[in-house]
Amino acid sequence: MRRLVFYIAMIFTAYFLQIGVFTNLTLGGIVPNLLVICTVSIGMIRGKKEGCLIGFFCGILMDALFTIYFGFYGLTLAVIGYMAGYVQQIFYEEDMTLPIAIIGIGDLIYGFIVYLAGFLTRGRMDIFFYFRKIMLPEVIYTLILAVFLYRIISWINKKIEIKGSENRID
Repeated sequence: MRRLVFYIAMIFTAYFLQIGVFTNLTLGGIVPNLLVICTVSIGMIRGKKEGCLIGFFCGILMDALFTIYFGFYGLTLAVIGYMAGYVQQIFYEEDMTLPIAIIGIGDLIYGFIVYLAGFLTRGRMDIFFYFRKIMLPEVIYTLILAVFLYRIISWINKKIEIKGSENRID
């Protein structure tokens, strides 16, 4: 139950920070993608299933405001969360290198899918311009915040696991 409450609070906090606070803290018109950080972090820490579910619900919140194709962001983030779950068996939670790299790759995949669906379909073929002006700055801004947010998410996850193991009756 604690984990469910944590997930709901994390998703809504990241969502409101992304659409509220960080829209006022843009760097060159770029906003960090906090929902990708949450999705990839949970996927890496808890596995494919939970990463996929967190990604889906994060995406549905984005779909509610940002798209006319309901389900697009939900599907995109669910796939990213599922792919991040493959890393669960090979990473050491205290090591920051792999989580930050996977968050960056997840944000690049997200940006590329948004490019394909939003720009390429409208005939805008200059992917290098899009990469240089939108994707790369967003990845950098996201990675800067990921260093802090990943540590917080990991710490809360450990606290929930400790509390859960204390309450078990063996």
